[in-house]
Amino acid sequence: MHGKLILNKINQILDKLAKFNNDNNLSGYINKIKKNSKNISEKSFNEIELSKCKLELTKKYYLLGKYISKKYYNEKILDFSYDEEYKKMCKDIDNIKNYIKNLSN
Repeated sequence: MHGKLILNKINQILDKLAKFNNDNNLSGYINKIKKNSKNISEKSFNEIELSKCKLELTKKYYLLGKYISKKYYNEKILDFSYDEEYKKMCKDIDNIKNYIKNLSN
């Protein structure tokens, strides 16, 4: 959120500079800077989102392992075929993995 606000502020400043200057060379250069800064910020936001999702995936794997361990030690359960909570946790993990895969492409 803050990154987008900063990017908008930078773009406003660069727009004012471009209008103030009548020299096409500087104006073109400023437009290139604006375009490149937007590309860089989008890549940065994407990398942050990717790292956040990877951390969330690690947490989900940990919780799944903890759930399986608890079920085994408390109830001696080894088959989770009919366990709805287990299926939900696995589905959440698959969703995050697919999201990460889409972000990476």
